[in-house]
Amino acid sequence: MDNQHSLILIALSVGALLVVLWVVRRWWREHHQYDLAGKTVLLTGGSRGLGLVMARQLVQQGARLAICARDARELERARNELEQQGGQVLALPCDVTDKSQVEQMVQQVRDRFGEIDVLINNAGADLVAPMDVLTMEDYDDLMKLHFWAPLYTTYAVLPEMRQRKAGRIVNISSIGGKVVSPHMLAYCASKFALTGLSEGMRAELAKDGIPVTTVCPGFIRTGVIDHAMFKGQHRKEYTWFSIADSLPLISTSAENVARHTIAAFRHGDAEVIVPFPAWLSAKLFALFPGLNSTLLGWANRLLPGTGGIGTERALGKDSHSFLSPSVLTTLSERAARRNNEIAAEKAHGAGANGQVETGSHGQVEAQQASATEAESSGITARSPSPEPAIAEDDQSAFPLIEPSHAPAEIQACLRDIQDTLGIPWIPENWRAYAMYPSVMQLFWERLKPATQTESFLESAIAITERIYRDTSDWYQPGYQIDMDEAQRHQIQRVLNAFTFGNPQLLIQQIALSRTLAGEVVGQEGNGNARRGANSYQHTEIQLIGEQSVREMSAQMQQVYRDIKQTMGVPIVNSDYQALARWSPFFLAAWEDIKRWRERPEYQLLKEDIVRRAEQAASRLRPAIAIGEREVRDRLDNPEDFEQIQQMVEMFKDILPELIVQDAVFHMGLANLKPVITR
Repeated sequence: MDNQHSLILIALSVGALLVVLWVVRRWWREHHQYDLAGKTVLLTGGSRGLGLVMARQLVQQGARLAICARDARELERARNELEQQGGQVLALPCDVTDKSQVEQMVQQVRDRFGEIDVLINNAGADLVAPMDVLTMEDYDDLMKLHFWAPLYTTYAVLPEMRQRKAGRIVNISSIGGKVVSPHMLAYCASKFALTGLSEGMRAELAKDGIPVTTVCPGFIRTGVIDHAMFKGQHRKEYTWFSIADSLPLISTSAENVARHTIAAFRHGDAEVIVPFPAWLSAKLFALFPGLNSTLLGWANRLLPGTGGIGTERALGKDSHSFLSPSVLTTLSERAARRNNEIAAEKAHGAGANGQVETGSHGQVEAQQASATEAESSGITARSPSPEPAIAEDDQSAFPLIEPSHAPAEIQACLRDIQDTLGIPWIPENWRAYAMYPSVMQLFWERLKPATQTESFLESAIAITERIYRDTSDWYQPGYQIDMDEAQRHQIQRVLNAFTFGNPQLLIQQIALSRTLAGEVVGQEGNGNARRGANSYQHTEIQLIGEQSVREMSAQMQQVYRDIKQTMGVPIVNSDYQALARWSPFFLAAWEDIKRWRERPEYQLLKEDIVRRAEQAASRLRPAIAIGEREVRDRLDNPEDFEQIQQMVEMFKDILPELIVQDAVFHMGLANLKPVITR
């Protein structure tokens, strides 16, 4: 019995000691972590994706930031965004595989900020293909980018760090640097090299007081997939890789990886492996290498064989298939819009970089844009097929027809749309479709009876009511402004028009997207014209367009650019153009929305709206059956059909966001408490 009591006492003592040690360790880590305030961080590949997400978090923690990438336009967009957050940012075009350029870049950072405190080697690229179509050039390119480039930057900053006996070095490797993956042989080989380099550096630099952290993330939802490179049966390779990159159970967000990375190097940790499935696979591979190799061999039999484009390289954006992009890649597509993987003005257009103009010159620009994307990743791709060029303004937006300058029949059609919907503004989607007048009139001819049915109106109201209720439950405004009752009433009236109109437009967008495929929606029935309680029959709402905002202030111009980039669309939508009349409210509310839209509740609301709109579109009584051939027959240039598809998808994607944001504006307006200034 005494022995039993002694064993229990020893077990309790050991347990208590472990708890104390754990508490002390947590306290030590929290109170002795590296302070980033005022520190200079050099981040390679910082213009988009994971690099941009890390840059945002570093700026929030007070770091002075230098970012580099090959694409000057991507860098400029990233710099503008980071400076809006109040950061001190230096953006430098640089090819990190070129030693002389790296040394020159490091000197420019020193000239601007002084000594470099933290180096984060993040620049990288994906290449997915079976071994049989890989060339020596593939291996060489990835070794230059994933091994030699981090070596160049490290040796460039190391002397001053050693002299101060202080600094941090972070190498963004990959789970592919721990565990091999079929069809990623060149990638894994280069990442294994980087992992070995990083771990060896940590051992040798410990005596100099320079912790080196190796980061090995698994699939990350950065949105980078369209910049990745594919060979062989490139569309099939893109499909499996893009879906795996987006699935929530095996992938993680770039924000999560960035948080873990920054926390790790602030604590001086040796290694980070996220998410949990990646960590588990690394441990299992280390324990059971033979078993894992056997399993991977079986998995390889399920992947595409050789063929396709053979040894040529294709960008991900030129490798889309009927399975991807799809609902299975939704999370990655959202990340692409957030993280500068798609230029804001091109989020739904012809390319991700560059200005696309009308005619053959526009096609050349589109091809150059694709080449730039490949170069920014460090490897080059074959030239894609020319995409239809579109006429654009200086903001690279889809052209919107100015009603007052349109032919009489188009003006009449736009007025009919406005009157039938009962809203005081001409919807931008219809002004965009008016580029193709005969197609727009065909669309409206089929859709008009549906919009006048009782079920259509009830569905639109139900969406509005549901989103109001959920928004009221979840959203608490984070801003206060001065506003008198008259202003409040005016804003409320404008918001009422848009919150009533947007659900109707969303249902139509979903119906339109189906009609392009010739799908029949609903059944034949008699329409019963109805007006809603919120319908407006008065002069149009005043909208502050791109030209008008230039005359208001530089700040408002920047906000318009910010809206486009944040929402990933090439236009500033009508509801924002209307609210811009009250800039104090508009500016404060927009900043609040930007913070809130990253929350999970926001995404849940959007998904719920889309689901309800899909159901409503399926219940439409009139048959809306417009086949692709019927649309193409009305076009002078058959290739314009793809442009129409892009426009329809763009507006279908953005309308759910606008419905949520209009509801958030309403909640903020209802909870405003005037601030008393003295």
